[in-house]
Amino acid sequence: MIERLPSILLSLFAAFFAAIASFVISAAYAERRAAESDAAATSLAENAAPSIMHLAAARAELRHTQALLSDLVNKAVLGRPLDRHELDQARDNLSRSLDAYLGMPVYPGELKQWQTVAQELGKLGLDVDRVLSLVASGHPDEANKLMDDALRADFDSTSEAVMASIELNARQARLMAIEIAANRVRSRQIALVLNTASVTFALLAFAAAAVQVRRHVRQLWRQGVLLERRADELEQFAGRVAHDVLSPLGAAALALDLALGRCVEGEPARKSIERGRRAILRVKRVTDGLLEFARAGARPEPGARAEVHPVIDDLMVELVPVAVELGAELRVEPFAPCAVAASPGVLTSILGNLIRNALKYLGDAAVCRVVIRALDARDAVRIEVEDTGPGIPPAMEQMVFEPHVRAQSARVPGLGLGLATVKRLAEAHGGRVGLRTVVGEGSLFWFELPRASTEAAHASDVWSFPASVDTPDGAMR
Repeated sequence: MIERLPSILLSLFAAFFAAIASFVISAAYAERRAAESDAAATSLAENAAPSIMHLAAARAELRHTQALLSDLVNKAVLGRPLDRHELDQARDNLSRSLDAYLGMPVYPGELKQWQTVAQELGKLGLDVDRVLSLVASGHPDEANKLMDDALRADFDSTSEAVMASIELNARQARLMAIEIAANRVRSRQIALVLNTASVTFALLAFAAAAVQVRRHVRQLWRQGVLLERRADELEQFAGRVAHDVLSPLGAAALALDLALGRCVEGEPARKSIERGRRAILRVKRVTDGLLEFARAGARPEPGARAEVHPVIDDLMVELVPVAVELGAELRVEPFAPCAVAASPGVLTSILGNLIRNALKYLGDAAVCRVVIRALDARDAVRIEVEDTGPGIPPAMEQMVFEPHVRAQSARVPGLGLGLATVKRLAEAHGGRVGLRTVVGEGSLFWFELPRASTEAAHASDVWSFPASVDTPDGAMR
């Protein structure tokens, strides 16, 4: 036994050495990988993300500058007073965003890409100054021609160069994210191997490995619980929104029903109460339609169907009085019965946004008129809303359906979300939107939705409308 003691001690020493070596190697490897991950995460948070943010702000200011410059040239052509303050401020904001971006560390290839951006910016600045010089010297037509020819291309090429820089930073961000994920995977694999080896040599290594595994399991469990809780909250959000919106409407509808029951036939207040009830029902239909749309994962419910005639009739009840107050004519041209593959609430939201937008921006037109048409477009139904308003500047035509985009000369309040909602709903239902406009003559907004199939015809039974619709005197249907 005594003779075996040195060999046992040697074995124990070897086991403990192996366990300690495994632990040290595992810790050192994990620390090195953690340092690499920390460096990648720091670069992601302090370089790639801020660079993308500054470049995105610069790109937005670039388009803002383009819109302001176009508006300035248009005013010069029309002989209106000029004010360069907002344009100069936009150019200053563009310079500040680019200066902030240049203060960030550079990634491989980023300096070369910036040289391209700088060249495009230099060319753009010279052409902008030429346009401003022509406007200041009383040659607006030449400035407008330069704006339409060279300067539009300058803005586009500069925007593309800035976008290329954004994509370069985004690629670096993706690479760093992949590196972080790979480091985590490799760290876990190596740690598992080394900890398993240490368990075979000593209970201490096994205990250390067990502690580490339990720690990782707890962390993953907490993350799983948190993700599950957030998913449940998001799933319940749509229901809470519908409840919060519809509960007050239910109380209002009940109050109107009680008031209607106390009114005798022919009493003036009865018509107003009935109009209020119809407005509440219309809001409920819109809310239900949008709620169904959201719950369906931004896709229309299978078999969704909306008859176009009843939706337009219902909107006219609400909007004809608004048009009369504005001194405008709201008219629907006759059309054959048709139905679209969308819920009535969604169709009400799309068409209501376009009609309200047309009425809102009629302005001081000599003839204030909004005309609604429903046309056959083969497998789709095309609905047009044409107004006699001031029209939309050419520089804004491609941007009016984007969120928060409004004309610089807009004098009515708004958030610039109505047309963006129209586009999103139409495209999500397999349709499309468009615009034709002439400055000083008016605009025609249109959208197309797929024609509803005959199998979905039974869905229209859920809609009921009054047999007749009262409209103010002089309003045309």
